Amino acid sequence: MAVSGIANSGIGTVGMTNNAKHAQQGDSEFSKQIMKCVAVGGKKTLLCSDALYASANPRTGESVNIYRAEGYSKSNPIYTIKGIDSQGKEFEQQINASMIDANCCSYNELLVLNLETGHTSDRDRLYAAMTRDKAGTNSIFDKTDYLSYVQAVMKDQKTLGNWNSYWAMDTWRNDLLNYLFGNRQSSLLGM
Repeated sequence: MAVSGIANSGIGTVGMTNNAKHAQQGDSEFSKQIMKCVAVGGKKTLLCSDALYASANPRTGESVNIYRAEGYSKSNPIYTIKGIDSQGKEFEQQINASMIDANCCSYNELLVLNLETGHTSDRDRLYAAMTRDKAGTNSIFDKTDYLSYVQAVMKDQKTLGNWNSYWAMDTWRNDLLNYLFGNRQSSLLGM
C-alpha cells in the first residue's frame, strides 16, 4: 500500500478549467469536446476539456464532467454533470449544491461541493480522491458519509506527521461545513 493512499484506487483526474463557453454550447457540442481514454480491460471514459471539473475511473469506466447549469447563481447553485456510468451508458444529471448532505452524498456531489466552496486546486482534488479511496466506494454514484472519511484521512495525515496536509484538509472540511451549515440555516430562516 502506498503512503498516498490512492496508488491502487484507479482514480484519474484531469485539471479544472474556468471555461465559461460551455454555457453557450448545445448538447451537440458536448460530443465534439470529448477526449476518450482507453483504460484497463478496454473500458473507455469520457473527459471533456470544457468542463469545470473532469474525472475518470479507468477501473470502472465511470467518468464525470461538471458544469454550471444554465441559470446558475449563488442563490441557485445548480450544476450539470455528464459522463459515462460503469455500464458504458452516457448520463446527465442536475445537482443543487445547496441540497447536498455531505454525511450522505456521492463522490460526484462531493466534487460539486468542492467547486461551490472554491476548492479547485490540484491539492483539493487529491484530498477528495484520498477521501474516496478511504471510503472504499466502488462507484462515483455510491453514497457515503464523506465528512467522516475526511476526518479519517486527516487522522492518517496526523499519524504520518504530515501537518501541511492535515491543516489544509482541516480548512477544506471547515469550508464544507460552513457552506452546508450556512445553507441549512438559510433554509430554516426562509432566506
